[in-house]
Amino acid sequence: MRISEYGPSCKQYSSALKMSGNATVAQRLHIGLQQLEAISSSTRAFLGPNKRLKFIQDEDAGDAVLVGTCPRLLEHMELDGSIGQLLHETVRAQQKVFHSGTGALMFLAGVWSRVALECLNRGISVSDIKTAMSKGLEVCLEACKQSAVSVQEVSCERLKEHKPSPALKSELQDLHNLRLTTLKHSRHFSSHDAQAENTKPALNDVTGIAEAISHGCQASMRLVLKACKLQSKTKAQNRFLDIQKLVTCSIPGPSEEHSHVLHGYVTLLSVEQASVVQRLQGQALNIALVNGDLCEKYRHVGFNRPANVMHITDRANMPSVSLEERWIENALKILHEFSIGVVLVSGVVDVKLKERCSSVLVIEGVKSTVLKDFSTCTGAVPVSYITQLDRRCVGRGVKVSRCGENESVSIATASTSLVTAVITSSVPAKLQILEDEFWSCAHRLHQALTDGKLLRGAGATELLCIHQLQQYKRRETENPQENVVLELMAEAWMDYISTLMLNSGSVASKAEAWTAVAHQMRLYKDGEPILQAFRDTDGVGVYDNVTVKTEAWRRALDLVFLVLQSDTEIITGVSEGEHVYNKLMYL
Repeated sequence: MRISEYGPSCKQYSSALKMSGNATVAQRLHIGLQQLEAISSSTRAFLGPNKRLKFIQDEDAGDAVLVGTCPRLLEHMELDGSIGQLLHETVRAQQKVFHSGTGALMFLAGVWSRVALECLNRGISVSDIKTAMSKGLEVCLEACKQSAVSVQEVSCERLKEHKPSPALKSELQDLHNLRLTTLKHSRHFSSHDAQAENTKPALNDVTGIAEAISHGCQASMRLVLKACKLQSKTKAQNRFLDIQKLVTCSIPGPSEEHSHVLHGYVTLLSVEQASVVQRLQGQALNIALVNGDLCEKYRHVGFNRPANVMHITDRANMPSVSLEERWIENALKILHEFSIGVVLVSGVVDVKLKERCSSVLVIEGVKSTVLKDFSTCTGAVPVSYITQLDRRCVGRGVKVSRCGENESVSIATASTSLVTAVITSSVPAKLQILEDEFWSCAHRLHQALTDGKLLRGAGATELLCIHQLQQYKRRETENPQENVVLELMAEAWMDYISTLMLNSGSVASKAEAWTAVAHQMRLYKDGEPILQAFRDTDGVGVYDNVTVKTEAWRRALDLVFLVLQSDTEIITGVSEGEHVYNKLMYL
């Protein structure tokens, strides 16, 4: 299946890949670095708050999908080569942990590949390139460490320079009141604590932090704040946001303004299941949890089917009933015996079994974190097979209810802190983008509260990196080539900032952006503070997560080094006894 992209960067990617491939084959240059640069250039539109969406079309089937992030783009591109696959795995690793930072990762992988290629063209050895670029990254990371500001400072600054919108102000007041109520009912609370609470408004102002890291996704961040409030109401917790207790449910049809959060686990229903929910509403139900597929042929991981086993019987006239039918009859009998009203299954469910469950709500594809939460709140014990179910494994106290006019159901207990963000859109193709936005906002807020620190965004941190690299170049060094590499890295940061400014709409061209960056650097040398390259949509500054940003930088440079080494091995050959290659990474 060949997938072609429709967007401003697609033609650039295709032509660049063709040109770099032909030139490299002819000249035996570093084809891997050129391919990495070409593929990364296709995602420049995803850098910054104003991402330009792209359509990916399957030429064979005629299907099309709308994407707005680097991971989704790479998922739908045909990446047959090893470089594309390495890049995809690197981006997936970043996305799996942080759900953000992939745009910066891919951009830096591209521009740093160009830096390495330029160094090779100037005759700098692979070993010197790696040493100098590693040192350059260390300088940048040290600049991040020194310039990081606490979330309390960010919150106070946010309150000084901007009054929250009515919606966000309401969220702030609710969170503030909730926090104070929790403290007042604590036996450790005193008047001194109340005074400290009032003198540190940042401790309560999760909203201010959320605004600072929303990155243009204010609607999604408001959903995250509502989820925070709902989680805090259901249990006294030290942190405001528990990612493990968050799930999403996408519903096509209603407009985006109808997106909301609900207590419990919300999922879509089929027409048949809707009638089951209608009968079960308002009752305290028993629940069973199945960790795996709910079907006759399912076997747990590691199961070894015994060999040379024959099944015999002493009954001459056995009815012609299949194993599947007998298994379904047995499963229904077990569910009826223990009065099970709800079954949550992590895998898939046998279609025939689901059709015959007229009084049991069976939900498939449930995340393991959801099963764990219901196990804790109801006392249910997850089983691998329905035949393992006994009275000790049954949970109690579950209630189900229909959610508005939509074909969806809410499954909850009184003590659960599970919260579902119901994401709606009248454009079905946008649902995945909106869901990705929500998770990105949730993880950014969670990471900010975990780190306790933030970095100035909108290019301010990268401007500081340029300054630090230029300062570091002025020292005396035994290897003059190191300064050449550091200068090229500074130019790569200039390209990054100028692209951010161009995508944000603060400048009309790259040339104007470069001029603005150069002017800002001159002001900084004269003692002026570094300003952000652009402001958020509400006119105030933006911030980035410390860990997310630094990990994206490290992954990008590690990927460039890996491709650089692979190219070198292919072109020249590597022997473990050769001294010149003794510093390369071995796969």
